[in-house]
Amino acid sequence: MTRSAVVFLAAALAACGSAEAKHHAPEPAPVAVSVATAHPEPLDELYRASGSVRGKSTAVLASKAIGYVRDVKVRPGDRIAPGQVLAVLEANDVAAGVRRANAGLDQATQSKNEAQAALEAARVAAAIAKTTRDRVARLAADGSLPQQQLDDAEAQWRAAVAQEHAAEARLRSASARISQAGAEVGEAQAMLDYAKIVAPFAGRVIERRVDPGTLASPGTTLLVVEEDARLRVEAAVVESRSAAIAVGDDATVAIDVVAQPLQAKVSEIVPSVDAVSRAFVVKVDLPADTAGLRPGMFARVAFKVGTRERLVVPRSAVTSLGALDRVFVVDADRARLRMVTLGEAQGEWLEVLSGLAAGERVVTTPAGVADGARVEAKP
Repeated sequence: MTRSAVVFLAAALAACGSAEAKHHAPEPAPVAVSVATAHPEPLDELYRASGSVRGKSTAVLASKAIGYVRDVKVRPGDRIAPGQVLAVLEANDVAAGVRRANAGLDQATQSKNEAQAALEAARVAAAIAKTTRDRVARLAADGSLPQQQLDDAEAQWRAAVAQEHAAEARLRSASARISQAGAEVGEAQAMLDYAKIVAPFAGRVIERRVDPGTLASPGTTLLVVEEDARLRVEAAVVESRSAAIAVGDDATVAIDVVAQPLQAKVSEIVPSVDAVSRAFVVKVDLPADTAGLRPGMFARVAFKVGTRERLVVPRSAVTSLGALDRVFVVDADRARLRMVTLGEAQGEWLEVLSGLAAGERVVTTPAGVADGARVEAKP
């Protein structure tokens, strides 16, 4: 036998021995796993709509007077506080009107002071005239004075009383003039205050529509501000869902900057339907303590519109490989890899659209499990 034949024979014998050893190698022990049964579960039927985060209050600040814009103190995005001056208009003529009104009030006050002094003097004169008339009347009754002197004293007293009444009328007139002048001052001051555009609430500037030097007239929009302490989402809902959503309904809002979906409530439904999009606006109030949100952010809103039974498995049973979702199905004592198509996720459940049948058992602890491996379900 040649040397090459001997080498070949030895290699063949070695291969046979290896295959026989492999064939007789003990199978690994079964993997202990937890299992669950795919079953129908009543899940919420959700309608999803897109929307935007908005402040609960949006104010369009417009000019109430005519004048050139002297200064705009804010820019879009700036935060504002209640009562903060945001813009100032030129109001030289209005300021002059305030000064005139104040001067008129001072004059009316001085006239009242003079009328008060005149009334006091008239009351003193009337009192003296009455005392004189009474004295003359006693003397005339005794025959010590002629009747003519009594008549003169009576006339002087009556004239003094008339003067007193006239002084009281002048005082009332002066008081009325003060009230009128005070109202004129208030009106002029209000017009002057119109030259200052102030923030109605705490929030943020959304738009700035004027610059210094712009001529503003009554009704000209200067700024748009939005309250950001209380936020909501305004979502467009198709008209066919109008009967399924009502004020007070719960909604789930997903926003990219927030890690977890937010639980919210429908606060308002705009009754009119847009003629172009055939949709109406539903306003959903967001929780007050949500950080990181700003008006204008994109949001997805899910509304519950019913309940429907769907085939589900626990979330823990599903693993993903790229774009593929898969589960391990327990077949006798073996784990079989199965590709599935998933639907919605709600709570602990994942909806299975295809790849599983009701009643099949799936592994809920797939870590360390391979296709075809022996498994043993834990109690």
